[in-house]
Amino acid sequence: MVAPSLVALCIRAGWNEYGGILVEATEKLCLHGSTDVAVALVEKIAAPSSSTSEQSSICARMASIACEKILASSSKSTTLDTYKKLVRIIGTYCPSFAQRFTASAKLLDVDSIIYPLVTDNALKAAASNSMKDSLSVLAIFSAQKLSSRVSNALGDTTIWSIPNANLSQNITYSSFLRSPCKIVLDWKVCKSDHESFFRDLRQLISMGVISAESYQPGGRGLYHFKITKLKARRVPITSIGSLRCSCSGSRYSYSHSSQSHTCLVEQHKATISKYRDDMIKLGVVKALLTLEQQSKLGSRKRSVISCAFSSANADPSPYSASAGLRNPYPSSFASAAANPGPTFSAIGAQGQLHSQHAAKKQKTSFDVINLLDDDDDIHVEEVLGADQAIAKRIKEAEDKGEVVDIS
Repeated sequence: MVAPSLVALCIRAGWNEYGGILVEATEKLCLHGSTDVAVALVEKIAAPSSSTSEQSSICARMASIACEKILASSSKSTTLDTYKKLVRIIGTYCPSFAQRFTASAKLLDVDSIIYPLVTDNALKAAASNSMKDSLSVLAIFSAQKLSSRVSNALGDTTIWSIPNANLSQNITYSSFLRSPCKIVLDWKVCKSDHESFFRDLRQLISMGVISAESYQPGGRGLYHFKITKLKARRVPITSIGSLRCSCSGSRYSYSHSSQSHTCLVEQHKATISKYRDDMIKLGVVKALLTLEQQSKLGSRKRSVISCAFSSANADPSPYSASAGLRNPYPSSFASAAANPGPTFSAIGAQGQLHSQHAAKKQKTSFDVINLLDDDDDIHVEEVLGADQAIAKRIKEAEDKGEVVDIS
């Protein structure tokens, strides 16, 4: 209620009378770190459309001082409410600060400042053209940040839930079989019940996914029944949120030997919640963009992923898919995959035929040359025709003084 009285006082006495005091008060507030109060003061005495030029001029000076201080410091303690007021006063009194406002806002937190700022439809509708442009730039910036977050995969994690847990009909340990965290379940139970447990778990045991044991600790006392999971699975962390766990409040004793006390659902709950929140925010911000801006955002996202992939594969293994190697025998491989190999007896028969054929071929070759000398060893140095081979052999025999008779 103070501001309206102050405005009335300035109107009666004249704005020039108190203008200097108001400007000085704004400077003092900013000097002592009360920029939020300075901005609020500007808004309280804001000039209506029918105001005098003196009032508008004083408001413009006060607004410039407050905006200069806030945008120069880029204090992270500046509230969302203050930035919304800046949108209004910059657009009305000092539009030259629009670009500095955009640059300053980009340094702030996306979730607490930028996102709520650009998604305030009433604020944008009442903003000047220059500030609408600034909010549009910030919307694109926000979309890029959120897109970068959701494009970074959260990775995988190991879970111990049994996919075929429905093969067991006993509700005594059904929650354990479906638990992603627990590996071993060990509890005291009457010996007479053990046979029914084994019978119920028979299929899971035969599949090799669990083992079951009936025993007496120390060979005396009450009997225990113990179920141990044998196979873990790797799943995306984003899928953990849909799982249920019985880590707390169980009336059975869980073994803690394999970090089974760590609840994966609780461990990743905050991460998954943040990821889903970012997905929702990205959808809201993208709805504010034009089709061209959305297209550029998609291109930038693909470029970032491509660069990351190239960096990760800068020195690819010669056996990796990214090395650009091709299977030199695709047809043969496909044929071999489609047609199973011959039996051992067939392989033996083929090998015997192959050996006989090779021996016959080798014997035939020797018969031709042995017409000259049955005792000479054969060293193949060049490929000759039949006439050339005979002529060469005759010459070698003559050089040694041998008598060659070919009939």
